[in-house]
Amino acid sequence: MATLADENGLLVNSQFSEGEEGEDLNELEDYEKQRIANIKQRDTLLASLGLSNSSNQIFGSGSGSRTKLNSNEIRRKKELKIKEAAFKKQFNEPTRRSGRIAAKEVEYKPLVDDDDLTPPPTLKPQPLIPKGKPISLAPGPSYSDEEDEETFKSAPRPTRGDDGRLIFEGRWKGVFTPNLTPEEMFKGGAFGGGFFADTYSNILKTPLNSIDDLHSLPFTLSNSEELLINQSPDGENNRWKVRAGQSLQEWEKAGWIWAEDPRGWAQWYTRFWDGRRCRDDDRQVRRWLKVAGSTGRFKRALLKKLMQSGGKSSIADEDIGAVLRQCLWQWAYELNEKEFDKAMNGD
Repeated sequence: MATLADENGLLVNSQFSEGEEGEDLNELEDYEKQRIANIKQRDTLLASLGLSNSSNQIFGSGSGSRTKLNSNEIRRKKELKIKEAAFKKQFNEPTRRSGRIAAKEVEYKPLVDDDDLTPPPTLKPQPLIPKGKPISLAPGPSYSDEEDEETFKSAPRPTRGDDGRLIFEGRWKGVFTPNLTPEEMFKGGAFGGGFFADTYSNILKTPLNSIDDLHSLPFTLSNSEELLINQSPDGENNRWKVRAGQSLQEWEKAGWIWAEDPRGWAQWYTRFWDGRRCRDDDRQVRRWLKVAGSTGRFKRALLKKLMQSGGKSSIADEDIGAVLRQCLWQWAYELNEKEFDKAMNGD
Protein backbone atom coordinates (compact mmCIF):
# COMPACT_ATOMS: atom_id res chain seq x y z
CA MET A 1 0.00 0.00 0.00
CA ALA A 2 1.35 3.43 -0.98
CA THR A 3 0.85 6.67 0.92
CA LEU A 4 0.39 9.81 -1.20
CA ALA A 5 0.01 13.49 -0.34
CA ASP A 6 -2.92 15.39 -1.80
CA GLU A 7 -2.83 19.08 -2.84
CA ASN A 8 -3.55 20.23 0.74
CA GLY A 9 -0.72 18.15 2.21
CA LEU A 10 -3.07 15.57 3.78
CA LEU A 11 -2.11 11.92 3.77
CA VAL A 12 -4.32 9.56 1.78
CA ASN A 13 -4.02 5.81 1.33
CA SER A 14 -4.00 4.27 -2.10
CA GLN A 15 -4.27 0.52 -2.73
CA PHE A 16 -2.39 -0.40 -5.89
CA SER A 17 -0.08 -3.11 -7.05
CA GLU A 18 3.48 -2.05 -7.60
CA GLY A 19 3.10 -1.69 -11.37
CA GLU A 20 -0.11 0.34 -11.08
CA GLU A 21 1.51 2.59 -8.45
CA GLY A 22 4.31 3.61 -10.80
CA GLU A 23 1.92 4.42 -13.63
CA ASP A 24 -0.29 6.59 -11.40
CA LEU A 25 2.71 8.46 -9.99
CA ASN A 26 3.70 9.33 -13.55
CA GLU A 27 0.13 10.61 -14.16
CA LEU A 28 0.37 12.80 -11.05
CA GLU A 29 3.63 14.28 -12.26
CA ASP A 30 2.02 15.11 -15.63
CA TYR A 31 -0.90 16.74 -13.84
CA GLU A 32 1.45 18.86 -11.70
CA LYS A 33 3.35 19.98 -14.78
CA GLN A 34 0.12 21.03 -16.46
CA ARG A 35 -1.04 22.91 -13.34
CA ILE A 36 2.20 24.90 -13.18
CA ALA A 37 1.94 25.71 -16.87
CA ASN A 38 -1.63 27.03 -16.36
CA ILE A 39 -0.42 29.27 -13.52
CA LYS A 40 2.35 30.72 -15.69
CA GLN A 41 -0.17 31.36 -18.50
CA ARG A 42 -2.43 33.21 -16.07
CA ASP A 43 0.49 35.34 -14.78
CA THR A 44 1.40 36.26 -18.33
CA LEU A 45 -2.21 37.40 -19.00
CA LEU A 46 -2.20 39.50 -15.83
CA ALA A 47 1.06 41.10 -16.79
CA SER A 48 -0.32 42.03 -20.22
CA LEU A 49 -3.19 43.82 -18.49
CA GLY A 50 -0.82 45.83 -16.30
CA LEU A 51 -1.25 43.74 -13.17
CA SER A 52 1.49 42.02 -11.22
CA ASN A 53 2.66 38.77 -12.83
CA SER A 54 3.36 37.18 -9.49
CA SER A 55 0.65 34.96 -8.05
CA ASN A 56 2.02 35.52 -4.57
CA GLN A 57 1.64 39.30 -4.90
CA ILE A 58 -2.04 38.99 -5.70
CA PHE A 59 -3.11 36.08 -3.52
CA GLY A 60 -0.51 36.35 -0.85
CA SER A 61 2.31 34.06 0.17
CA GLY A 62 1.93 30.50 1.31
CA SER A 63 1.06 31.76 4.80
CA GLY A 64 -2.37 32.97 3.39
CA SER A 65 -1.78 36.76 3.71
CA ARG A 66 -2.99 39.11 0.93
CA THR A 67 -1.00 41.96 -0.63
CA LYS A 68 -2.87 45.26 -0.67
CA LEU A 69 -3.61 46.50 -4.20
CA ASN A 70 -3.22 50.12 -5.24
CA SER A 71 -6.09 52.05 -6.91
CA ASN A 72 -4.83 51.39 -10.44
CA GLU A 73 -4.63 47.66 -9.86
CA ILE A 74 -8.15 47.62 -8.37
CA ARG A 75 -9.51 49.49 -11.38
CA ARG A 76 -7.75 47.15 -13.81
CA LYS A 77 -9.06 44.16 -11.89
CA LYS A 78 -12.63 45.42 -12.24
CA GLU A 79 -12.09 45.97 -15.97
CA LEU A 80 -10.77 42.44 -16.26
CA LYS A 81 -13.87 41.03 -14.55
CA ILE A 82 -16.13 42.98 -16.92
CA LYS A 83 -14.23 41.70 -19.97
CA GLU A 84 -14.28 38.17 -18.60
CA ALA A 85 -18.05 38.35 -18.06
CA ALA A 86 -18.60 39.65 -21.59
CA PHE A 87 -16.38 36.88 -22.94
CA LYS A 88 -18.39 34.19 -21.14
CA LYS A 89 -21.71 35.67 -22.29
CA GLN A 90 -20.52 35.73 -25.89
CA PHE A 91 -19.69 32.03 -25.94
CA ASN A 92 -22.36 30.74 -23.55
CA GLU A 93 -25.46 32.27 -25.20
CA PRO A 94 -26.70 30.95 -28.56
CA THR A 95 -26.12 33.21 -31.54
CA ARG A 96 -29.47 32.28 -33.16
CA ARG A 97 -32.90 32.28 -31.55
CA SER A 98 -35.97 30.51 -32.86
CA GLY A 99 -39.13 32.44 -33.80
CA ARG A 100 -41.14 30.34 -31.33
CA ILE A 101 -38.97 31.45 -28.39
CA ALA A 102 -39.04 35.07 -29.54
CA ALA A 103 -42.83 34.95 -29.83
CA LYS A 104 -43.14 33.56 -26.33
CA GLU A 105 -40.98 36.35 -24.95
CA VAL A 106 -43.29 38.92 -26.56
CA GLU A 107 -46.38 37.10 -25.38
CA TYR A 108 -45.28 36.92 -21.77
CA LYS A 109 -43.70 40.36 -21.60
CA PRO A 110 -44.88 41.85 -18.30
CA LEU A 111 -47.18 44.86 -18.47
CA VAL A 112 -47.04 47.83 -16.15
CA ASP A 113 -50.41 49.45 -16.84
CA ASP A 114 -52.38 50.31 -13.75
CA ASP A 115 -55.31 48.32 -15.07
CA ASP A 116 -53.22 45.18 -14.93
CA LEU A 117 -52.59 45.74 -11.24
CA THR A 118 -56.29 46.08 -10.50
CA PRO A 119 -58.01 42.86 -9.46
CA PRO A 120 -60.77 41.76 -11.87
CA PRO A 121 -64.29 42.78 -10.86
CA THR A 122 -66.43 40.23 -9.11
CA LEU A 123 -68.95 38.89 -11.60
CA LYS A 124 -72.51 38.86 -10.38
CA PRO A 125 -74.31 35.56 -10.85
CA GLN A 126 -76.74 35.76 -13.73
CA PRO A 127 -80.39 35.64 -12.67
CA LEU A 128 -82.08 32.35 -13.36
CA ILE A 129 -84.81 32.62 -15.99
CA PRO A 130 -86.75 29.40 -16.57
CA LYS A 131 -86.59 28.03 -20.08
CA GLY A 132 -89.69 28.74 -22.10
CA LYS A 133 -91.81 25.88 -23.33
CA PRO A 134 -91.37 25.37 -27.08
CA ILE A 135 -94.65 25.73 -28.93
CA SER A 136 -95.37 23.83 -32.12
CA LEU A 137 -97.90 25.04 -34.65
CA ALA A 138 -100.36 22.46 -35.94
CA PRO A 139 -100.54 22.02 -39.73
CA GLY A 140 -103.00 24.30 -41.47
CA PRO A 141 -104.70 24.56 -44.82
CA SER A 142 -102.62 24.64 -47.97
CA TYR A 143 -102.99 27.40 -50.53
CA SER A 144 -102.38 27.33 -54.23
CA ASP A 145 -99.82 29.65 -55.74
CA GLU A 146 -102.18 30.57 -58.57
CA GLU A 147 -102.70 34.32 -58.56
CA ASP A 148 -106.36 34.19 -59.53
CA GLU A 149 -107.36 31.84 -56.71
CA GLU A 150 -109.07 33.34 -53.66
CA THR A 151 -106.64 32.94 -50.76
CA PHE A 152 -108.59 34.74 -48.03
CA LYS A 153 -111.04 33.14 -45.60
CA SER A 154 -112.90 34.63 -42.65
CA ALA A 155 -112.91 33.72 -38.95
CA PRO A 156 -114.42 35.29 -35.82
CA ARG A 157 -112.51 37.92 -33.92
CA PRO A 158 -110.67 36.64 -30.86
CA THR A 159 -111.97 36.74 -27.32
CA ARG A 160 -109.91 37.70 -24.28
CA GLY A 161 -109.05 35.30 -21.49
CA ASP A 162 -108.88 36.02 -17.78
CA ASP A 163 -105.12 36.41 -18.06
CA GLY A 164 -105.51 39.18 -20.65
CA ARG A 165 -104.31 37.13 -23.61
CA LEU A 166 -106.28 37.04 -26.83
CA ILE A 167 -107.78 33.69 -27.76
CA PHE A 168 -107.88 32.89 -31.46
CA GLU A 169 -109.92 29.82 -32.28
CA GLY A 170 -108.74 26.77 -34.17
CA ARG A 171 -105.11 25.79 -34.39
CA TRP A 172 -104.03 29.24 -33.16
CA LYS A 173 -105.50 28.73 -29.70
CA GLY A 174 -102.80 28.65 -27.03
CA VAL A 175 -100.17 29.27 -29.72
CA PHE A 176 -100.63 32.83 -30.95
CA THR A 177 -101.32 34.73 -27.72
CA PRO A 178 -100.77 38.50 -28.00
CA ASN A 179 -102.35 40.55 -25.23
CA LEU A 180 -102.95 43.76 -27.21
CA THR A 181 -105.53 44.31 -29.91
CA PRO A 182 -104.48 46.37 -32.94
CA GLU A 183 -106.51 49.30 -31.64
CA GLU A 184 -104.82 49.12 -28.20
CA MET A 185 -101.40 48.86 -29.82
CA PHE A 186 -101.83 51.93 -32.07
CA LYS A 187 -103.78 53.96 -29.49
CA GLY A 188 -101.03 53.43 -26.91
CA GLY A 189 -98.41 54.59 -29.42
CA ALA A 190 -96.55 52.47 -31.99
CA PHE A 191 -94.13 53.01 -34.89
CA GLY A 192 -93.74 56.69 -34.00
CA GLY A 193 -97.32 57.34 -35.13
CA GLY A 194 -96.48 56.95 -38.82
CA PHE A 195 -97.23 53.31 -39.69
CA PHE A 196 -100.00 54.23 -42.18
CA ALA A 197 -98.39 57.45 -43.46
CA ASP A 198 -98.00 58.12 -47.18
CA THR A 199 -95.02 56.14 -48.49
CA TYR A 200 -93.81 54.12 -51.44
CA SER A 201 -93.88 50.32 -51.76
CA ASN A 202 -90.85 48.83 -53.46
CA ILE A 203 -92.67 45.50 -53.46
CA LEU A 204 -95.73 46.77 -55.35
CA LYS A 205 -93.82 49.50 -57.20
CA THR A 206 -96.53 51.96 -56.29
CA PRO A 207 -97.29 54.63 -53.65
CA LEU A 208 -99.21 53.66 -50.51
CA ASN A 209 -101.92 56.17 -49.69
CA SER A 210 -102.57 56.89 -46.02
CA ILE A 211 -106.22 57.89 -46.46
CA ASP A 212 -107.10 54.66 -48.23
CA ASP A 213 -105.48 52.51 -45.53
CA LEU A 214 -107.02 54.59 -42.77
CA HIS A 215 -110.54 54.02 -44.15
CA SER A 216 -109.93 50.27 -44.35
CA LEU A 217 -109.08 49.88 -40.66
CA PRO A 218 -111.59 48.03 -38.43
CA PHE A 219 -111.27 50.74 -35.74
CA THR A 220 -110.98 54.51 -35.54
CA LEU A 221 -108.81 56.80 -33.42
CA SER A 222 -109.67 60.41 -32.68
CA ASN A 223 -106.03 61.46 -32.98
CA SER A 224 -105.16 59.33 -36.02
CA GLU A 225 -103.10 62.14 -37.62
CA GLU A 226 -100.68 61.85 -34.70
CA LEU A 227 -100.79 58.11 -34.04
CA LEU A 228 -101.49 56.54 -37.46
CA ILE A 229 -100.63 58.72 -40.46
CA ASN A 230 -98.00 61.05 -39.03
CA GLN A 231 -95.58 62.06 -41.79
CA SER A 232 -92.89 62.81 -39.19
CA PRO A 233 -92.74 59.73 -36.94
CA ASP A 234 -91.41 60.58 -33.50
CA GLY A 235 -90.44 58.44 -30.51
CA GLU A 236 -92.46 60.76 -28.30
CA ASN A 237 -95.58 59.37 -29.96
CA ASN A 238 -94.71 55.86 -28.80
CA ARG A 239 -96.01 54.13 -25.69
CA TRP A 240 -92.58 54.08 -24.02
CA LYS A 241 -91.38 57.44 -25.44
CA VAL A 242 -88.46 55.88 -27.33
CA ARG A 243 -87.75 55.10 -30.96
CA ALA A 244 -87.72 51.40 -31.78
CA GLY A 245 -87.84 49.31 -34.93
CA GLN A 246 -86.80 49.80 -38.54
CA SER A 247 -88.23 51.50 -41.60
CA LEU A 248 -90.44 49.91 -44.26
CA GLN A 249 -87.53 50.05 -46.69
CA GLU A 250 -85.36 48.01 -44.31
CA TRP A 251 -88.16 45.47 -43.83
CA GLU A 252 -88.42 45.14 -47.61
CA LYS A 253 -84.67 44.56 -47.99
CA ALA A 254 -84.83 41.88 -45.29
CA GLY A 255 -87.52 40.01 -47.22
CA TRP A 256 -90.15 40.32 -44.50
CA ILE A 257 -92.87 41.98 -46.60
CA TRP A 258 -95.65 40.06 -48.35
CA ALA A 259 -97.29 41.87 -51.26
CA GLU A 260 -100.81 41.48 -49.84
CA ASP A 261 -99.74 43.37 -46.68
CA PRO A 262 -97.22 45.83 -48.13
CA ARG A 263 -96.86 47.82 -44.91
CA GLY A 264 -95.67 44.87 -42.84
CA TRP A 265 -96.49 42.77 -39.80
CA ALA A 266 -98.85 45.21 -38.04
CA GLN A 267 -101.01 45.45 -41.16
CA TRP A 268 -101.19 41.66 -41.35
CA TYR A 269 -102.04 41.47 -37.62
CA THR A 270 -104.83 44.03 -37.93
CA ARG A 271 -106.44 41.99 -40.70
CA PHE A 272 -105.85 38.68 -38.92
CA TRP A 273 -107.46 40.05 -35.72
CA ASP A 274 -110.43 41.18 -37.85
CA GLY A 275 -110.93 37.61 -39.08
CA ARG A 276 -108.96 37.32 -42.31
CA ARG A 277 -107.09 34.05 -42.87
CA CYS A 278 -104.53 33.71 -45.64
CA ARG A 279 -101.42 31.88 -46.80
CA ASP A 280 -99.08 34.18 -44.87
CA ASP A 281 -100.56 33.40 -41.46
CA ASP A 282 -98.13 30.61 -40.57
CA ARG A 283 -95.06 32.71 -41.38
CA GLN A 284 -96.26 35.73 -39.45
CA VAL A 285 -97.28 33.72 -36.37
CA ARG A 286 -93.90 31.99 -36.33
CA ARG A 287 -92.22 35.39 -36.50
CA TRP A 288 -94.28 36.52 -33.52
CA LEU A 289 -93.29 33.42 -31.54
CA LYS A 290 -89.61 34.15 -32.15
CA VAL A 291 -90.07 37.68 -30.80
CA ALA A 292 -92.73 37.57 -28.08
CA GLY A 293 -93.52 33.88 -27.55
CA SER A 294 -92.38 31.81 -24.57
CA THR A 295 -88.92 31.49 -26.14
CA GLY A 296 -88.96 34.84 -27.97
CA ARG A 297 -85.65 36.69 -28.03
CA PHE A 298 -87.05 40.16 -27.19
CA LYS A 299 -89.20 38.81 -24.41
CA ARG A 300 -86.37 36.90 -22.79
CA ALA A 301 -83.98 39.84 -23.17
CA LEU A 302 -86.47 42.05 -21.31
CA LEU A 303 -86.97 39.39 -18.64
CA LYS A 304 -83.22 39.33 -18.08
CA LYS A 305 -83.09 43.11 -17.68
CA LEU A 306 -85.97 43.06 -15.22
CA MET A 307 -84.39 40.28 -13.18
CA GLN A 308 -81.08 42.15 -13.03
CA SER A 309 -82.92 45.24 -11.80
CA GLY A 310 -84.92 43.64 -9.02
CA GLY A 311 -87.36 41.24 -10.65
CA LYS A 312 -91.10 41.75 -10.68
CA SER A 313 -90.92 45.03 -8.76
CA SER A 314 -88.87 46.61 -11.59
CA ILE A 315 -91.78 46.31 -14.04
CA ALA A 316 -93.18 49.57 -12.66
CA ASP A 317 -89.96 51.41 -13.63
CA GLU A 318 -90.64 52.21 -17.28
CA ASP A 319 -87.06 53.31 -17.90
CA ILE A 320 -85.84 49.73 -17.53
CA GLY A 321 -85.75 48.05 -20.94
CA ALA A 322 -87.81 50.82 -22.57
CA VAL A 323 -86.66 50.01 -26.13
CA LEU A 324 -87.34 46.30 -25.65
CA ARG A 325 -90.77 47.11 -24.20
CA GLN A 326 -91.56 49.30 -27.20
CA CYS A 327 -90.45 46.59 -29.64
CA LEU A 328 -92.68 44.05 -27.93
CA TRP A 329 -95.55 46.58 -27.84
CA GLN A 330 -95.30 46.87 -31.64
CA TRP A 331 -95.70 43.09 -31.76
CA ALA A 332 -98.97 43.41 -29.79
CA TYR A 333 -97.45 42.24 -26.53
CA GLU A 334 -96.87 43.88 -23.15
CA LEU A 335 -94.79 42.16 -20.47
CA ASN A 336 -96.90 43.09 -17.45
CA GLU A 337 -97.01 41.48 -14.00
CA LYS A 338 -99.26 38.63 -15.12
CA GLU A 339 -97.00 37.88 -18.07
CA PHE A 340 -93.96 38.06 -15.78
CA ASP A 341 -95.46 35.42 -13.49
CA LYS A 342 -96.26 33.21 -16.46
CA ALA A 343 -92.71 33.56 -17.78
CA MET A 344 -91.27 32.59 -14.40
CA ASN A 345 -93.32 29.41 -14.69
CA GLY A 346 -91.89 28.72 -18.15
CA ASP A 347 -94.99 29.84 -20.07
